[in-house]
Amino acid sequence: MYSVTTVDPDPRHPARQSKPFPTITKPNLVGFFSLNHDRTYDSSAVQLKYLTLPPGSRTTDLQLDLNEGFEIHQPKPCSSKEEKIDMLLTFIRQSDQKDLWITTEQGHRRLKHGFVCFRGLLRLISCTPYDWKTSWIVQAIRYRGTIYLCEKPTLDKLESERNETEQQKRFCYYGFKFEQHILTDRPGIRPDTSAPVMLGEEFCSMFDTTLAGHRLLYGAEMDGIVANEPLDRDRIQVDDLRRCEFVEVKVKRKETTQRQVDNFYRYKTKNWWCQSFLVNVQRLVVGLRDDEGIVREITDMKLSDIQRESRPFWSPAVCINFCADFLSEVVRVMGETDDSKKVYQFEYDSRASRRVRYRVLEEDGHRASGFLPDWYTRHVEQMQPKL
Repeated sequence: MYSVTTVDPDPRHPARQSKPFPTITKPNLVGFFSLNHDRTYDSSAVQLKYLTLPPGSRTTDLQLDLNEGFEIHQPKPCSSKEEKIDMLLTFIRQSDQKDLWITTEQGHRRLKHGFVCFRGLLRLISCTPYDWKTSWIVQAIRYRGTIYLCEKPTLDKLESERNETEQQKRFCYYGFKFEQHILTDRPGIRPDTSAPVMLGEEFCSMFDTTLAGHRLLYGAEMDGIVANEPLDRDRIQVDDLRRCEFVEVKVKRKETTQRQVDNFYRYKTKNWWCQSFLVNVQRLVVGLRDDEGIVREITDMKLSDIQRESRPFWSPAVCINFCADFLSEVVRVMGETDDSKKVYQFEYDSRASRRVRYRVLEEDGHRASGFLPDWYTRHVEQMQPKL
């Protein structure tokens, strides 16, 4: 049985259009970890990459073939589909940063954050006012005063993945292949583009911010940094990375008509902007490809320029306000619930309801569907004072 919330993503609503940008603190990097190809968690920065642009990348005479190696690339292992938010929880459990935790007046230990999730979930929610045809499911558990959010794939998304064509897989591969061309293990070295692209490898950073009064802890895969000298990836500290410039790497088809340019700013840039804004990345390095998958040119896009050029098509304030409204509604709906197995499932599907809906899975006989593993809750309980 669903209950309907007050959250309506319609961007045309006057109250949504006139609402100023919400208060948000600058996203602060608080930690990092790496995932190896087999999705093994590594607390070091072994997967950190450096931006290494090819000679002549500011000209139009490049010939970077994004089709190369498609047949031999290594996809993520099937086990990655069952990870949920386990990697974030592993970071929290293994982190030696005591400042993630506070002690309540009752003497209990709890995270200082109201929410824990992945950046991708925040981006998905934020873009909903303009991607209203994209349905989503977000599950929430409130445990020890913190709300943990986990995206669950919709039936539409699962069916789309099952029916993905070879061409669609190739287009997805293009982005990873372009990263291989310009992100290297050491600054300034020539990349080995004959090696298989390993999709399971990731370097993830953890960020802290406060959005409209909600303190968030979220993880985000980061593409690379700008540096002239290599850092010791086994011993690098958070403060070292805070001094680095992170970049986002993208690839897109080079537009040949004004309509194509307009469509890019109407449909693509809000996702790019939200993704970069949430981790304070100001520079996007973009490969411009042709229809054959050949990158002929590399260009820089500033986040501020993306925001300015997109103004006729979407509003950053609408996006981030909607995200803040959703978080506030989750807090309101869940109240004082505190149960590591009780799942609130929030859903948005414009075909079923104009507003976001929710149901409590425990009440529907789905108590076993909780996504907080026992090893994590045992760790948190062991931190509590002995009575």
